[in-house]
Amino acid sequence: MRTIAKTTLAAMAMVSMTAPALASGAGWWNVPDDAIKASLKRMSVGGADRMRAFALCSVKRNTKIVEALLDTRQESLEERAASRRLTQASFDCMPSGDFTLGGLSVRGSLAEAMFWTNYSAANVEALAVRSDEAGEKERFADCAADGSLEEVRTLIGTAPKSSDEGAALSALMPRLRECIAKTSFSSMDNASARSLMAEALYRAAKRAKAG
Repeated sequence: MRTIAKTTLAAMAMVSMTAPALASGAGWWNVPDDAIKASLKRMSVGGADRMRAFALCSVKRNTKIVEALLDTRQESLEERAASRRLTQASFDCMPSGDFTLGGLSVRGSLAEAMFWTNYSAANVEALAVRSDEAGEKERFADCAADGSLEEVRTLIGTAPKSSDEGAALSALMPRLRECIAKTSFSSMDNASARSLMAEALYRAAKRAKAG
């Protein structure tokens, strides 16, 4: 797994050997409900595929609860409580087999699903991030996304671990390198960087719509 480090950043993108059904190309958020349900039941489906299916199912059924979770700070007590509420409310959205509701990848998938289903028509160039978020991960994400929200939008339309994702991340590398140097993080993997920036884009779009 490639990591974004303060000292060295790899230039080569990771390319997945197989393209998950739900996660293949732009428009993954437009799949019908029966396709989502089928992905949730198939234990052989890849992690990104099942994560996106769970996120889409949860956003469609429990939008307000997902919104409340994404309003919490990363790794906070409030986040844990909101995650429990979402687990209880989204029991029917839980994939078959082992699945843990927690961590950046879940939040990132929820943020992507929220953006595409509620804010996809937003004029991304007119959006703005904040610089006063309470959490360090949130501040890093806003720093990385600042002035690059169109590139972040392109990123979250790609399939995880695909060559398209690698190209989108490479375009953001100068900003990621600059912003991670301002944090206490020694490195960050692709999935975490994507998830955090997805939340930054979602927050910016939500604030703009709220006026």
